[in-house]
Amino acid sequence: MDLYDAINARRSVRSYTSDPVDREALKRIVQAGIEAPTGCNMQLRQFIVVDDAAVIDQLAELDMTKGASAAVVIVMDPQGTPYGEFWVQDASATMENMLLAAVAEGLGACWVEGQVTPKEPELRKVLHVPENLRVWSIMAVGHPTKHPSRPPKPEFDKIVHFNVFGG
Repeated sequence: MDLYDAINARRSVRSYTSDPVDREALKRIVQAGIEAPTGCNMQLRQFIVVDDAAVIDQLAELDMTKGASAAVVIVMDPQGTPYGEFWVQDASATMENMLLAAVAEGLGACWVEGQVTPKEPELRKVLHVPENLRVWSIMAVGHPTKHPSRPPKPEFDKIVHFNVFGG
């Protein structure tokens, strides 16, 4: 799939069929995440690929996967680099790469982040994450039951400035 087609097709999918996601597709999605840039090339992230129905059910009970048949959890080491802390940006770049890869695989996905931090202790227990690492975000993934329409976006000329603000 063309990159721009993937970008334009990407939507937050929250409704999935019960069909399993191929593990090889999940590996390719995670590999796309591994290719994302990281501050000072520190590579402070690890991944938990969840395709076991019992674990997915436990995540669903915590309101993390909502019917998805798989998930990819980004686990971060929240240490700094010689130039500052970039682990949040690293995780975000990683997630965007994986979301686009899911589209290229013909899958639907949703970036779950807002409710992760308040439920991190429970997630840490379910996923056996060591205390020194952070459960940062989760990508629910599966075969979509429908493709959401494009949400409203601002007009290019109203939000893009060249050289200076207002230019």
